[in-house]
Amino acid sequence: MKVATFIILLCMMLDGCAKLEKKQKLPIATYMGGNNTITEICKELNAVGASHVDVFQEWVTDFADSAGKNANIKDTWSDPEKMKVDTGKCMDGWEKNHNYSDTDCRMTAFLLLDGLLHAESTEDNYDGTYLMFDMEAIDNVDRYEIIRKNKDMFITLYGEKSIIDDKHPETTFSDSWKHYGFQIDSDRISILSIAIYDPDTDAIFIGHTGLLIKYSDYFLFVEKIAFEQPYQATKVYNMEELFDILSSRPEYFGEEGEAGPFVYNNGEYIGTLKNNN
Repeated sequence: MKVATFIILLCMMLDGCAKLEKKQKLPIATYMGGNNTITEICKELNAVGASHVDVFQEWVTDFADSAGKNANIKDTWSDPEKMKVDTGKCMDGWEKNHNYSDTDCRMTAFLLLDGLLHAESTEDNYDGTYLMFDMEAIDNVDRYEIIRKNKDMFITLYGEKSIIDDKHPETTFSDSWKHYGFQIDSDRISILSIAIYDPDTDAIFIGHTGLLIKYSDYFLFVEKIAFEQPYQATKVYNMEELFDILSSRPEYFGEEGEAGPFVYNNGEYIGTLKNNN
């Protein structure tokens, strides 16, 4: 009996050590530079019911085989703080192998949410400027036909919105989400959006977005960083860790003292990024 009890206690201690060791590994991230990490992330997306994962896999593989190879992107997981990529080599690698536009964060998230994201109403035209590169790609590239079919919803979700309450500009995107009746039919997948404030036009626009997948003890964030820049998957224990990673990207910040950038989860304001640069 004593031996059995000792063995049970030993197993519990080892299990606890294993969990602690596992916990110390996060946050981690990957640019999905090859088959191993691409397959792993696509399995995760399929498991939670994301849409068009096969198309997403084609896009990521195409990028890895062209831009990724030129920039020597690895097929591994790494510490997000140590990850760097030569964006110039990514651009060169893409443009040498394609005569059409790459996709970006908004188009990628929209693809994976097709059929899950719904709106009660949409705008029927777009005369803004912030989505002009998205619109050019969607209208002219055959591979983006899935997005083109729901272009009204795309521009309604991502297009710039005028600030109504100057004292609380962070409510603008939340109010728009509610006004158009957006919702996502999933208890595991949500859309994380970063709204950037433009003081020249007194408007905000969705400068970055991606899919957030919730697990029992961590989150997985899947994104396309930008046109002709890598895809990235990031695992974190909590939203504070993800905020820190996103806050390290200077492109989301304007001049010192300007409002934002504001972060939303399914249209709900959850905080503001702090410049770590």
